[in-house]
Amino acid sequence: MTPRKPGSKYPRWAMLIVALLLPAASLLPFGSLWLWQHGYILHWAVGVCILVVAVYHLQQKLIDPVAAPAAADDADPDPGDPGWTPRQAEAWDDVMRFAAQVTPERMTSRDAVLGLGRETIEVVAKRLHPERADPLLQFTLPEALSVIERASVNLRRFVVTSFPLGDRITVAQFMWLYRWRGALELVEKGYDLWRVVRLLNPVAAATQELRERFTRQIYEMGREHLARRIARAFVKEVGRAAIDLYGGNLRVAPEQVQAHVTAASRQDLAAAEARAGEPVRILVAGQVGAGKSSLINALANAVEAMVDTLPATARFTPHRLIREGLPAALIIDSPGLADSQHLPALIEAANACDMILWVTSAARAARQIDAAALAAIRQHFRTQANRRRPPMLLILTHIDKLRPFNEWEPPYDLASPTRAKAQSIRGALEAAGAELGFAANEIVPVRIDIAVAPYNIDALWVKIIELMSEAQRARLLRTLKDLQSAANWGAIWSQAVNAGRVIGETFFTRSANHVADEQADDRQRGRPTDKIQEG
Repeated sequence: MTPRKPGSKYPRWAMLIVALLLPAASLLPFGSLWLWQHGYILHWAVGVCILVVAVYHLQQKLIDPVAAPAAADDADPDPGDPGWTPRQAEAWDDVMRFAAQVTPERMTSRDAVLGLGRETIEVVAKRLHPERADPLLQFTLPEALSVIERASVNLRRFVVTSFPLGDRITVAQFMWLYRWRGALELVEKGYDLWRVVRLLNPVAAATQELRERFTRQIYEMGREHLARRIARAFVKEVGRAAIDLYGGNLRVAPEQVQAHVTAASRQDLAAAEARAGEPVRILVAGQVGAGKSSLINALANAVEAMVDTLPATARFTPHRLIREGLPAALIIDSPGLADSQHLPALIEAANACDMILWVTSAARAARQIDAAALAAIRQHFRTQANRRRPPMLLILTHIDKLRPFNEWEPPYDLASPTRAKAQSIRGALEAAGAELGFAANEIVPVRIDIAVAPYNIDALWVKIIELMSEAQRARLLRTLKDLQSAANWGAIWSQAVNAGRVIGETFFTRSANHVADEQADDRQRGRPTDKIQEG
């Protein structure tokens, strides 16, 4: 048998490929020749042009309207995290404005991506620490590690859920694919060669070039839109992480926040048998005689006394609020306001609460004390950059004492009042809201005296339940601040003790090693005095 010459297999494969492709390639010139001989070449070219124009208009009609709503969706503002402080919310607005200006070119290289991320972080840092000359460095090492941990968790979730075969492909397989990325260039060169070969049929080649150009334009449109969305999503994610980092949200672990109970609540919950975490604190405040204690009595089915009950004017009295569907809560009765002397204590109590029920009498026109107290509370929370102002409701009591005095036939339609009593209640509600700064949906008129059954308490419960989610967000920020304040000195002392222990252990270890080394050297060399004594 004749041995096969080295390298002979390549011509064999080449001849086989030519033998297979030549019959198909021969159809191109012969088909064009047939069209030309029978006079159909012009008709065919016109038909191809009409088809291309029809497809183009179809693309304009179907694809572009779809892209327009998508762009509108991108413009819609992302509200961010509802638990952020007002300053953090302002930082998020800055991030959203910056994201709207980002172009796809900012994601074309590693350096460009890193630069975009740094600019996003600078936007957040300057907003949260405007008074600092170096806002980018205003974070601790544990906070930086927390950001890395959170980013790793999110990246793992993305790889597992969104990356094809992300939970199966190994690093070795990925590197193999990366090393063979140059094969794409060979494919592109082969395609360019095919474009030259198909020029044997100029009409078909021109048609295919037009079709491919049209397809490439559609692809570029989709790619640019996708790249813009990816760039904006990148800025948003970096902005979220930066707000948590520079806003202090990572200084305390979430499980610590959930389990932490402030000092005020620990004192109020001393008589409770068990605690599931920091409760929502609801403050009931108002002038003397406004009906604060009567309001709590009207809620008696859901209220349990926590400590020795004292007169309402003597001290802040906490009660445990129990109602199905509500989280653990304390409702706190406050001393009645008679003058501005009690304002500091009231502001301090409001600072330790997550919802405020302000009680005022519909039959009392003098509300200067109420207005001053509410203005002081609102101003106090405006100065607290890391706190959220508790939601507030205005409880309008003594509505039965409005004109006509002898009429009491509830229920009353306040949306479209037709009876005289309903019109009086509606007028008192609007006057109190305008004077004390409450919107109509933040005011609940009630009757809570013991002469008749309580009126409109169900509507009050509905409002309290509606505001509970906002109160829980205020509770989270209050608890976080209290936990940070309580942990600062304890953490510093613990760190100092641990550092001293490490330094001491290092010092004694090195001293012992030094003495041992000296003794070993002495034994190895031998000192003259030792030899004289031995002799």
